Amino acid sequence: MNTRQIEYFLAVADELNFTRAAEKLYVSQTAVTQQIKTLEEQLGVRLFERTKKKVMLTPAGEVFRGESQELLHHIDAITEKVKMTSAGFSGVLSVGFVMGMGNTTLPDKIRMINEHYPNIRLNFRCQEPSALLKSLKNGEHDLVFMPVFDEHYLEGLRYKVYDRYSMVVLLPNRHILAGRESLTRYDLRNENLILCCSEDGRLGEERRMLAPFEAAGIRPNVVAKIEDAESLLFMLSANMGVTILPSYLFDPFLHHGKLRAVPLVPQEDFIDVAAVWTPDDQNPSLSKILPLLN
Repeated sequence: MNTRQIEYFLAVADELNFTRAAEKLYVSQTAVTQQIKTLEEQLGVRLFERTKKKVMLTPAGEVFRGESQELLHHIDAITEKVKMTSAGFSGVLSVGFVMGMGNTTLPDKIRMINEHYPNIRLNFRCQEPSALLKSLKNGEHDLVFMPVFDEHYLEGLRYKVYDRYSMVVLLPNRHILAGRESLTRYDLRNENLILCCSEDGRLGEERRMLAPFEAAGIRPNVVAKIEDAESLLFMLSANMGVTILPSYLFDPFLHHGKLRAVPLVPQEDFIDVAAVWTPDDQNPSLSKILPLLN
């Protein structure tokens, strides 16, 4: 059975006349008769009752008419969906992000993507920065949203900065510095500093946090390097030190009521947030949504 046979059958079913059906299809009556005969043989049933005066659908023909109409509509829908997917207007994108992205402008951008391309499904996964970048390079993600600590660590990738955030000091709310309106790195010179970074600083985050201290002639007392947010929260809540974070990231920590965020000055100290992807990603939907991230 093929779509041509179904189209010929439906034409005869509509006209109940082989001659008119052939004229409607711009083919010979013999061609229509042969296609219907082959179709009936394949199905093992008679679809039409034929007499010299008229043509009628059999009960089996009535059932086949309804089902075949639905089948053709489904085939048309499949064809359109395949074309849209190939052109990038429909499909699935795997999107990774780091903790705190909900406090950036990213949700607004995602909403815009959904409005422009409702047939592109976005699958989200939250990971720590180092794991996120590894997943991207391994092809597990089409696109990730993450902070850029050092652009050299993104060599071989493509990225687009879409936001910039100042830094804050996160510390226990009973800390002696918690009541300050702002803090400098000099104020933190005698504090136990917990770095929010991977152990080996593989994204340049350790260097990004410590360089301003060194430029000011300060040697901070780094007591731990932790990328896991829960572990960082535990240590801060236990008064084991203070940390420096981008301002978009501190809000999730404050919900526990044991910490306070104090702006770090000067304000020129900031972290960029970017959309990052691989240059060889073949997902056609990616090229559609990238312009919406400006």
